[in-house]
Order: sequence, then structure tokens, then C-alpha cells
Amino acid sequence: MRPGLWLLIATLTLGACTAAPSLAARDLPPPRVVSAVADGEVTANVLELFCQSCAERIIAGSRGIAGVTAVDVDRREKLLTLHFDSQVTSRERVLAALDGVVSSIP
Repeated sequence: MRPGLWLLIATLTLGACTAAPSLAARDLPPPRVVSAVADGEVTANVLELFCQSCAERIIAGSRGIAGVTAVDVDRREKLLTLHFDSQVTSRERVLAALDGVVSSIP
């Protein structure tokens, strides 16, 4: 085998083994409100729901938000619905807390 060809094959093989650059969660836009029809409920588009570990962290963090009573997730559509007690907190506080949860994902 010719030396130049060997170098080309080695470069292509080693290049194929490196991970493709991925889009980090912090490079994505913040959660965007999709629906806020009912009092005590808000649905947000959270692009970071694309991977299982990110989704688990976001769900766990969302359940820890003061006043949140339930969390529904649609990973396919990247939607997160937070049900909250409007006597305890407001929609704006829940969304601000959700933004904090999402931005803490590494």
C-alpha cells in the first residue's frame, strides 16, 4: 500500500470515530410559552427535551418549583405543561423558575 493512501485511510477512519459536534442545551433559546389558557396551567416549548437525561433533569427541577402541583411532558413535540396552584404562585414566577431550571442544564 502506498504511504499517501495509508495516511488518507487512517485520517478518514480516525475522523469517523470522533463525535459530531452537538448542540448544547445552553445554546438553545429559552422556554417559550405556547399556551396559558387555564388559570393554574402553562404550556411551554422547551427545546432541551430532545435528550432523555436533559428531560429527566428538567422534569425533576420543574416538580421542585414552588407551587407546581403536576408536570406533563410531550417529548415528541418538546412541550412541558406545568400545573400550579395560583394561590401560591403566579404564571410569571413559574416561567421564571422554569427558565432557571432549563438554563442549569449543562
